[in-house]
Amino acid sequence: MPERRDKPKTYPVEVDGRKTRVTVPDSDEHDVLRDWLADNLTPQAVATIVAFLQPVQTNEPDVDEQVRWFAEQLVEALGGYEAQGHLAEEVGL
Repeated sequence: MPERRDKPKTYPVEVDGRKTRVTVPDSDEHDVLRDWLADNLTPQAVATIVAFLQPVQTNEPDVDEQVRWFAEQLVEALGGYEAQGHLAEEVGL
């Protein structure tokens, strides 16, 4: 039996006087993370978190990989390693 796919949710809109239905793409998980960070933490706080995550090493390689991934997402949200470094210096790290 073929896999059943749910139809995407559509919304009515009017374009050039004509009614049509459009879909709204799901948010990218990275966008959600960046939005949450921007709403709840200053860039300096994010840079500080990254500084403390970078040297972390556990007995679990999978955990280390996940922490590195998270730190990289944070750095990307800040605009790269150079920006993260400047912000870390700004707060005395």
